[in-house]
Amino acid sequence: MKNKDKPTLIAISGVKNSGKTTLITKIIPKLVNLGYKVATIKHDGHEFQSDIEGTDSYRHKESGAYGSAIFSKTKLMVVKEMSEISEKELIRYFPEANIVLLEGFKNSDYPKIEVVRKEISRDYVCRKETLIALATNLNCHFENVKTIDINSIDEIVKELLKVCEEV
Repeated sequence: MKNKDKPTLIAISGVKNSGKTTLITKIIPKLVNLGYKVATIKHDGHEFQSDIEGTDSYRHKESGAYGSAIFSKTKLMVVKEMSEISEKELIRYFPEANIVLLEGFKNSDYPKIEVVRKEISRDYVCRKETLIALATNLNCHFENVKTIDINSIDEIVKELLKVCEEV
């Protein structure tokens, strides 16, 4: 990987329930075993529940705090209500990362692997010019779009690493 001061950003995209999280959890160990420091940012199209009922930080939030932070010797979590936030603001929390995998972001300009599973969809939804490849279990090929078997994690990682070397 080239020396640089910013991580490479790659999106793992696809329609809802296509298997984005599953693919990411298979890619991460491969990258880590190759010596890469990997972070993830997930976009949630809905308002997620950020804390568990009964915890102190949940009680702080419920009592009216607009933000709450909890930390230990080696971890931290910040929950903060904001009018709007983007992934660009979150990336600064991972300056040590070599690669940041963005889950979702199908309409973004980031280079991406799109997951297309025949049980969910038959075609890709991302713009062709942003696609590194399609990770799919369909028995077909798309014109001018690289397709990789969804279970060929080593090949998917190889394509991701090509992007890391290019940027």
